Formats: sequence, C-alpha cells, structure tokens
Amino acid sequence: IALFNGFRPSDALLLGVLSYNIGPGAVQKSTVYKKLRTGDRNIFKSYTSHCRYKGKFHKQLHQRRLTEIAALFVP
Repeated sequence: IALFNGFRPSDALLLGVLSYNIGPGAVQKSTVYKKLRTGDRNIFKSYTSHCRYKGKFHKQLHQRRLTEIAALFVP
C-alpha cells in the first residue's frame, strides 16, 4: 500500500490488494492505476477485467474482484 501514497486511502488499499494478486509492476501499468491517477472513478470494468489465469477467464477470480471492489471501493 505504501507504493500508492499519492492516492486516497481507500484507493491505495484497493490498489494494494490488486498488487498483492497480480504484482506491483502490473498494477502500475494497468488501466485501473492510470484512471485513478487522472481522477477517473469509473474503474469497475477495468478492475474486474483482472480475472485471468494463464490467459483464460477464471470464474472465481472474477468473483473475487467483484467482492473486492464492492467492499473496498468508495466512489
């Protein structure tokens, strides 16, 4: 979470959770990071798109992303 100090606390937490799962380098290249950096709060589709394992859609990862954004994201 310390990597994302320039964001709102709730956004830093959300990015920290995502970075735990996909890695901090991947998060910093993601559209979620770029949208939050520019102030765009419409990240639902971008955040939930991180649900692939070995290139294939994974239903439980998608469910996890839905739970994370519902619990942690403050619009």
